[in-house]
Amino acid sequence: MGGRKIRKVVIPKNIIGKRIDYIPKNSISNINKRVAINNNVNNTHKEFNKGSSSLMSGIIFVAYYTLNTPYEKEAKKFKESLQKLNLTHDVVGVKPLGTWQANTRFKAKFLQEMLIKHKGKNLVYVDVDAIVHSIPILFKDYTCDVAIRYQDFRWRKNECLSGTIFLANNEKVMKLCKEWEKINIREGGNNSNLEQWNLGSAIDLLKPSLQLSVINIPPEYTFIFDSMKKIYPKIKPVIEHFQASRQNRHRR
Repeated sequence: MGGRKIRKVVIPKNIIGKRIDYIPKNSISNINKRVAINNNVNNTHKEFNKGSSSLMSGIIFVAYYTLNTPYEKEAKKFKESLQKLNLTHDVVGVKPLGTWQANTRFKAKFLQEMLIKHKGKNLVYVDVDAIVHSIPILFKDYTCDVAIRYQDFRWRKNECLSGTIFLANNEKVMKLCKEWEKINIREGGNNSNLEQWNLGSAIDLLKPSLQLSVINIPPEYTFIFDSMKKIYPKIKPVIEHFQASRQNRHRR
């Protein structure tokens, strides 16, 4: 007579070491199925976090902050928000240039440097006093040269907001950043003219000759925490801007 065949029972790891008074015969396979499902859920979560970076692999998030100023703390929070989402980034500390206006106008020069440094990758610039709450998935499919938010406020219509900018890494965008820098320099001591207004002027100037393709990003991608919440109370921000400049613009 052949020996009696003994069925091997696999005990799930999550119940090893725990007291098991009774496992119904028909539930062994169900337990194993549930464990497999749970493992798949966990793996999917891990793969999504890992995959979020590969999903945005052609994009790098860039920003700068002034050293030995309150913006260092803002930059730390900003970087942590990118790290949580596994988004590739290059956040650089720079020496203060003497005035808040000069520090912000450095943005045009900084982006030229980033286009060269990260050749082959498109850029998403974000001000460091912002938090990225979720993956800005729209950026991965953009085929335009520039994507930025034009916003109507009560005090100003069609304002170009430079807190979040998508920039294709190409020669047209490099020319745009150089023209933006020229306008910043030409404005000189005109402290009433913001760098983002100068960017808007550069876009208007070069758009026809360069055939620059520019699209308006949705408000949740350049969401100013208070003023835009009043305009869009039901929107959940993807990139939220806290505008630390309101407290720090008089610092050097």
